[in-house]
Amino acid sequence: MSAALDVMGSPGASSGGQGLESVDLPDVFQVDVAVCVRDALGLLGATRRLRGMEVALELPEDPVIARVSRRRLEQVLLLLVAHAADVAPSEAPSVRVVVDPPDDFGDVGPRFQVLMPGVSLSERETRSVVLSPLRVGSTQRRLARARELVDAMGGELAVERLEEGTAVSVVLPAPGLASF
Repeated sequence: MSAALDVMGSPGASSGGQGLESVDLPDVFQVDVAVCVRDALGLLGATRRLRGMEVALELPEDPVIARVSRRRLEQVLLLLVAHAADVAPSEAPSVRVVVDPPDDFGDVGPRFQVLMPGVSLSERETRSVVLSPLRVGSTQRRLARARELVDAMGGELAVERLEEGTAVSVVLPAPGLASF
């Protein structure tokens, strides 16, 4: 008993009428960063990965379009928010995710930040995440992996120590002049 499978998804080639879709999709898409943030948080919530952590979103009303791989962008978001959940202080576990649109001239790409109040990294840990991911400890491996994915998308990841905690900023590639 064997059934033919249509790998390209054209109807009628398989016995059930449904084929399999190719998983070799192009790396670049046009995605809404705010939608990716909501989807990633929905997945983390559904899998109970947030462990009661409060997540505050600051999203613009208009779409924030980026020309990057949706899959990679969601992986970055999952890694950053999972890291925040792991290192959040137990007395007030919270994280804030802020999405900013690109500038009007297309010179600066869309940006998002994951702000982790009460979380502090040493200067050495901060440098290791950004410069030498092989030297990071197990706690910061997600940050280092997120940095590698952001680099692969052509963006920039920065870790900043703040008075009230730590901020991880991701600037995605600039969209260029789209309206002129």
